[in-house]
Amino acid sequence: MNGKALLLIDGGYLDFLQRSFGSPRLDYGRMSRAICDHFGFSLLRCVYFNCLPYLSGTPSPEEQEAYRRKEGFYQRLQKLDRFEVKLGRLAFRGLDEETGKPVLEQKQVDVLLAVEMVYAAARRSVDAIVLLSGDGDFVPAVKIVKREGLTFALAHGPRSGPNLTVQESLWEAADLRLTLDMAFLEPLLRNDAAARP
Repeated sequence: MNGKALLLIDGGYLDFLQRSFGSPRLDYGRMSRAICDHFGFSLLRCVYFNCLPYLSGTPSPEEQEAYRRKEGFYQRLQKLDRFEVKLGRLAFRGLDEETGKPVLEQKQVDVLLAVEMVYAAARRSVDAIVLLSGDGDFVPAVKIVKREGLTFALAHGPRSGPNLTVQESLWEAADLRLTLDMAFLEPLLRNDAAARP
């Protein structure tokens, strides 16, 4: 192994990838270790970033159930070894004119993730930052990571086709890259519905 890595997971991005693969049920602990192992680093800690589902002023039973389920999922993630969950929030931006459904925007998630990345780089508490995301907005933070002498590794979805999920600027900024596809994820699926996240 080449040292220790901090794995930062953009949870909204991982949710999108999972849906594009038919929503396989991943073992997040095994997945995190496998990603770091792929790059030759041992996992020091994994920080998962996302937000809870939207609740309207008078939440429907469906909204309450979705909220309860996601809250339970994050609590189970938090209990995994070397895992931490940091949550932003969803902001209501109005109703979609065509569907009448709420238009929602994630708030604070990207900032929380970028701050964690820069803080770890400044403290030099790890040898590498591994990011599971496709968002080019992280490039300024990546430049700081690299300027501080850390390796920056990127785990991402497809780079071409109808499910293009990684911005080229982020891909180009990476020292090391891993395309997450079903061939990589298949051995990391949960064995049964009662297993941990």
